[in-house]
Amino acid sequence: MSSYVTIARPYAKAVFEHALEQDQLKDWSTVLHAWATVLSDTDAIAFIQNPATTDEQQVAFLLQFVLSVSGHKLEHEIWTSFLTLLAAHNRLMALPALSLLFEDMRAEHEKTLSVDVISFSPLSKHQEAELIQRLKRRLKRDITLNISIDHHLLGGAIIQAGDLVIDGSVRGELNKLKATLVA
Repeated sequence: MSSYVTIARPYAKAVFEHALEQDQLKDWSTVLHAWATVLSDTDAIAFIQNPATTDEQQVAFLLQFVLSVSGHKLEHEIWTSFLTLLAAHNRLMALPALSLLFEDMRAEHEKTLSVDVISFSPLSKHQEAELIQRLKRRLKRDITLNISIDHHLLGGAIIQAGDLVIDGSVRGELNKLKATLVA
C-alpha cells in the first residue's frame, strides 16, 4: 500500500475538500473505509487487477459495497463518478492509501487522535479516563483509545500516538537497563 501513497494524496485531498464543503466527512469516511476493506481481500484485488475486467465492472463491484454500508445517505452518482475516474486511470488499488490519508486529514481538521495502547492487563475505567485526560493535555487533541492486551510485556503498557511512542512496559524498562549496563 505504501507505493500508492503518492498516487492517493491528490485524490485524498480533493475528496477531503469536497466532503468538508458538503459537510459529509463522516459519510465519506465510511465509504472510503468500506472500499479499503473490500480491497484488503485477495479475491477482490484479483478481480480489480484482472485485465479482462472492464472499468464499468470494477466500478459496479465497488459501488455495491458502498450502497450497502451508506444507507443511501448520499447520492451515489458522486461515488460512481469518483470510482469511474479512478478506474479510468488504473488507480482503484490506491483506495486503501486514500482512505488512510483522508482519515489523517479528518483527524487533523477535527483535532482528534486515535491512540494505540498495548497493555499487560486490562485498564480500569478510571485508568482509561486518566490516560485520556493526560494525553489530551499533552497533545492538545481529543483522544480515542484503542486498547489491546499483550501478556508478553510482563507489566505496564506501550502507548503509541502518531509518531509519539511511550514505552512504559516492564520489558521496555528491562531492555533500557540492559542497554545501560552493556554500554
